[in-house]
Amino acid sequence: MALFAVGCGGNGDDGTDVGTDPAAPEEEPATEDAGTDEPDAADGEGEAAPEDFGDAVTLTFGHPFPPTDPMQVNVWEPWVEEVREATGGTVEIEIHAGGALAPAPQVYENVVAGAQDLGWTMPGYTPGRFPITQIIEAPFVFDGAVEGTEVATELYNEFEAFQEEFGDVKLLSLWAMDTGDLFTRDTPVERLEDLQGLTIRSPAPLQSQALEAMGANAVGMPGPDIYDAVERGVIDGYKLANSATRVFDLGATTGYRTICNCYTGAFVLAMNQQAWDRLSPAQQDALESLTGEGLAMRLAENHQAAADETEATYWPENGVESIELSEEEFGRMREAVQPVFEQWVQEREGEGVPGQEMADRLFELTGAN
Repeated sequence: MALFAVGCGGNGDDGTDVGTDPAAPEEEPATEDAGTDEPDAADGEGEAAPEDFGDAVTLTFGHPFPPTDPMQVNVWEPWVEEVREATGGTVEIEIHAGGALAPAPQVYENVVAGAQDLGWTMPGYTPGRFPITQIIEAPFVFDGAVEGTEVATELYNEFEAFQEEFGDVKLLSLWAMDTGDLFTRDTPVERLEDLQGLTIRSPAPLQSQALEAMGANAVGMPGPDIYDAVERGVIDGYKLANSATRVFDLGATTGYRTICNCYTGAFVLAMNQQAWDRLSPAQQDALESLTGEGLAMRLAENHQAAADETEATYWPENGVESIELSEEEFGRMREAVQPVFEQWVQEREGEGVPGQEMADRLFELTGAN
């Protein structure tokens, strides 16, 4: 399965001069044959036959995020129009936001089962289901959504085991969100010891292990559930991408933000394989031209833009104090979570997956160590 479709074509020109031989005798001009049945070569000149896209189809597209999410407003809604135009109006996509078709942990399996045709979700919402993809959650490695997406693309393309993890769907795009920081309601986190005993929301299994290694109590929880959990005191804080904090309007619940580039996470746009197979070849070509790496980078750039805007305006407007860690404390946190990543490598190697090779490639691509 190829994640990113790359179109390439040649013009067939071998450089041979097929012009008139000047040494050839000049031919007599042809006389008009009024009785010929040959069609006029000029008939229909400049008119191309419309492409046959086949039967019209309507695809359901479900995700767990609010309909006001910048990704839906700025990317998905225009993208739906682009798909319609590229397929001559034969492919309609209906967006169902806010978990209308399935709650966050079930979106991917809903796509696999065919209960919805398309799904936008985080693999990390399904614990244990995507251990290889967890490499994109490596703590303190990435500096933003674009770098995370570039690295995710390289690793996916280079490692067959990564591709096989999504073998039960047609994977249309894979990308990374902007980096996540650590947010707390009442307790500023300036030192590793400040995390001791705090209950912190974790976005995915690898991040839960990292939080536990730093002394916190980790609670797995989808993003849409954070607001109520913080407000009711069920959790003391949360790890979350900066862009998502505004999406879920968490400003009123949050007192402090510890800037740490604690993690990033993978997103996917997955399609039910049978739904894909029902599309005509022309419809498939059109959809692939609007997904893959191009769409992934478009989404990454929008995530990063939303994160930058959130940092510049949303947190100051809500009185959230941003804390920058000292180099010493940042180093202590990195040291605390190192065994977590080493464990990930060992577990993958035990499964026959080249975990060490993937980790080495990750650090080579990012320059982290």
